[in-house]
Amino acid sequence: MYDSARAKIEANLRWLFAKAYGEEHIPTDLRDPFYTDQYCVEHIKPPVLSLLLSSELYCRVCGLLLKGDQASALTSHQAVIQTLARRGICVREADDAPVSHEDLSSTPIKMSSHIPLIDALMMAYMVEMMAIDRVVASVKRFSTFCASKELPFDMEDAMLFWINKVILKTRDLSEKELKMKQPLMDSPCHQKSPSKWYWKLVPVRYRREHLSGRPFPHLAVMEDLMKDVCDGAALLAVIHFYCPEYMRLDDICLKEVPSLSDSVYNIHLLREFSNEYLNRCFYLHTEDLLYGPPVLKHNLMVFIAELFWWFEVVKPDFVKPRDLQEIKDVRASLQPKSSRPHVPISNATKRSFLTPSPSADSLATAATPDGCMRYYLHPEEPLSVANRSPSHSPSNPLLPLRQRQQKPTQGEENSELRNRSNSLSRMDGLMLGAQFAWTERKQ
Repeated sequence: MYDSARAKIEANLRWLFAKAYGEEHIPTDLRDPFYTDQYCVEHIKPPVLSLLLSSELYCRVCGLLLKGDQASALTSHQAVIQTLARRGICVREADDAPVSHEDLSSTPIKMSSHIPLIDALMMAYMVEMMAIDRVVASVKRFSTFCASKELPFDMEDAMLFWINKVILKTRDLSEKELKMKQPLMDSPCHQKSPSKWYWKLVPVRYRREHLSGRPFPHLAVMEDLMKDVCDGAALLAVIHFYCPEYMRLDDICLKEVPSLSDSVYNIHLLREFSNEYLNRCFYLHTEDLLYGPPVLKHNLMVFIAELFWWFEVVKPDFVKPRDLQEIKDVRASLQPKSSRPHVPISNATKRSFLTPSPSADSLATAATPDGCMRYYLHPEEPLSVANRSPSHSPSNPLLPLRQRQQKPTQGEENSELRNRSNSLSRMDGLMLGAQFAWTERKQ
């Protein structure tokens, strides 16, 4: 029952409204662009159609890419088409016919002409947020590559290049971390069980897994952008690399052959992170990413460009890429308790552990108070990084006030991280939004 044509219209309009008005200032009647008549037939709302025919939204979104005088000169569909053409982006329909002003202003509306125009605006945003030379410079800081063979030649290839290099770097860091943990996990102090009956009752297979720790996650490089991104694992691995404190690798379902429930879980995790920290820039539904129809390629690519823009250009406070330096603290964290100095604990501290701390999921769903400092793309400001106002500087905090007040210290870090296991056997109620998979606490 999935309708890819309807999904394309909704995804394009959601992106267009978010850029024209700002995500939190979209008019209520425009948040759902469809309505159903008395014959149970779905149509686009008349206010949405009038906005598309008047070119107002297109001029506002295109004006974000230009400077003051140039943006004020945008007054029609033709001006928007010419602006995109000067940037090397041609607006063409599916049959390769160029889109004209008459096509965009004719009634009844021709959505076959409006959809390519929104796609062209998305492409212009991708070039601004994720230029190829900027991608190469970013990858050069943490990885090596062969310039004669690996340099990207277009936008899609640049996205694959960036994601794959991040995945390879994450895999390398995880392997080195595992090698440092393994000698300590094999030591007698870690093999000792609470009682002698433990080893008699627990199967041998589980004992070997217990001693070896969690299996190494499956981090595969991508070959096709639309096919390999559908399970959400690659994008979550990128988020983990740049925000390891807010997206743990253990929380991601990384399997060689993920099931449907595994993919749904990863996509929900991706949406949760985007809504909480990235100004709700994920404008797709779960089924859109899960099925990955070719018509949604531009919508997926503009989301990847948003990720790159947040992590490599804006760089808020919570963006702290993984480094080899963090692995040096693994031995200290795995030292047996007997070798650690004894620190007396007061009665007040003991009583504080009796009350459960709020989980990360409950914090993610709490209401955001007024006055929170976040990064927004305001219509009156250009998108280019050189023209950002001081309020958009990377030093400004992106986290809500409640997150900054409750930022975990070194002693409270474990209580703030998500508590999920590697099992996806409890998927009941996932689509209702009441619970997510992997709710069991890790042993």
